[in-house]
Amino acid sequence: MSRSTKPAARLRQGLTACAGALALLGAHSLALAQVQPGLKLSGFGTLGLTYMDSEQADFKGTFADAPNGAGRSGALSSKPDSRLAVQANYGFSEQLEAVAQLMTRHNNRNNYMPSLQILNLQYNFDRNNSLRIGRSPHPYFLASDYRLVGYANPFLRAPVEVNLQSMINSSDMLQLRHRQALVDGSLTLQLGYGTATFAGPSNDRSAVEDKGQFRRLLSLDLMYESNDLMLRLVHNRGVSDYEPSKAKPLFSRALADSPTLAQQLNLLDKRVNYTGLGAVYDPGGYIVQGEYTLIHWDQDGQTIVPNAQAFYLLGGRRFGALMPYAIYAKRWTAPAAVVTGFQNPAINAGMSLFSASSANEQHSYSLGLRWDFVANMALKLQWDRITVDSPAGASYLVNPNPLNPPRQGQHFQVLGLNLDFVF
Repeated sequence: MSRSTKPAARLRQGLTACAGALALLGAHSLALAQVQPGLKLSGFGTLGLTYMDSEQADFKGTFADAPNGAGRSGALSSKPDSRLAVQANYGFSEQLEAVAQLMTRHNNRNNYMPSLQILNLQYNFDRNNSLRIGRSPHPYFLASDYRLVGYANPFLRAPVEVNLQSMINSSDMLQLRHRQALVDGSLTLQLGYGTATFAGPSNDRSAVEDKGQFRRLLSLDLMYESNDLMLRLVHNRGVSDYEPSKAKPLFSRALADSPTLAQQLNLLDKRVNYTGLGAVYDPGGYIVQGEYTLIHWDQDGQTIVPNAQAFYLLGGRRFGALMPYAIYAKRWTAPAAVVTGFQNPAINAGMSLFSASSANEQHSYSLGLRWDFVANMALKLQWDRITVDSPAGASYLVNPNPLNPPRQGQHFQVLGLNLDFVF
């Protein structure tokens, strides 16, 4: 792959190599091209090894629902980033196409049971307008359409401070898409409405799955693409129905103590907003990429769910098939709520502790090297230095040691080696 190729051309080359991933890599302008009738099979994957030298917690990596990873469970693990996906695209005509994708990876039930990531129908009215219904990657991030295709991303993994702002990978929606020329590029507008389900981590395979849902999920997605520049603005608004299994006993006691306050504090039937803004500038010899995300809960009065912000900045320089890069990322939240409205002091303490544990504040520095040593395959090495910023010690590290959990100000070193490929 030529290092001087423009971003749009590089994406097209990736699509050629990963033809079945049109719903991922080509979810915007490229997906509006004429459909090729017949069946196409393709896929992508990542073989990853992650090392963290700590017995205080685990680094879970790419997926929000992972119950464990590298560290306390074992210094070396393949769980944080490894995955394999197979996709089938079937063109019924030059306008109508069906897409289905199965993926296997370490999941919230602590196994590798394959899951259906994509299942949709798309009809292209012309090169600039389309309608899609079914399950698709949900537009939350700059690279939502292909963020799980490791080969298509410059880094080993997207910074967890931003990437784990949402537990959702895909949604079931009706989506309308329109594209038009603008200045020296194109502007794509996508509107969607539907639902999205997700599941929290569970170390107990026999436990009832810790599921949640976003209802009445409205999505606005704007993307501008030119030769060297890509800009993306996304905004999502939906109603959350989620009650972590570990918090259910606490909320049951709270409901008996003060029903009004308990209903105000829980996460059931609460409206939440998500906004993301990202940019990539890639003239060929180097790349600059950044992203900012904001989660805001529409709750009056007391709340134990903090609003959260996160961002990262990436810079990379290409030397033939090699690209060293550096990343800085940070996530921070509103101050943790101190609850005092219940008659039982133990309930107030429990609610305040739950709020503090939801902070997940941290920042990280990363250095990495990407090597495109052969067509359709890339080897990536990345070192991360993660600092816990939450006063309560909460962070995106999981499976904490109850006798010695991560604490504010502590640093953790993570080393990852990934082989990304498409076929």
